[in-house]
Amino acid sequence: MAKVEEYAKCKQELLKFISERNCAPIMVRLAWHDSGNYDKRIEEWPQRGGANASIIFEPEIGYGANAGLTKAVDYLKPIKAKYPGVSWADLIQMASACAIEATGGPAI
Repeated sequence: MAKVEEYAKCKQELLKFISERNCAPIMVRLAWHDSGNYDKRIEEWPQRGGANASIIFEPEIGYGANAGLTKAVDYLKPIKAKYPGVSWADLIQMASACAIEATGGPAI
C-alpha cells in the first residue's frame, strides 16, 4: 500500500473507531501529553522531546500525570499493527486530530 493511501485509510479507521468507542477525550489527552515534554533548551533530538511517541515507553507512560493513558495506547495498538507504515508519533497525533473532527470540530 502506498504511504499516502495507508495514512488515508488509517485516518478513516481512526474516525470510525473514535466515534464508536466515544474515546475522543483520551486521544486528545494522549497527544497533548506526548508533546508536552518538549524542551527548546535542549539542542539534540530526540532528547529535546515533543510529539515523538515517547509516551508509549517507560518511564514516561508511568509518570503520574500520564495515569490512565495506557488505555489510549492499547486502543491504538491494533490500528498500528494494521498500518505499520504509520509511525507511532504520527498515529498518536492523527488520533487526536480525528478526535477533534469526530466530535464536531474542524478537520485538522
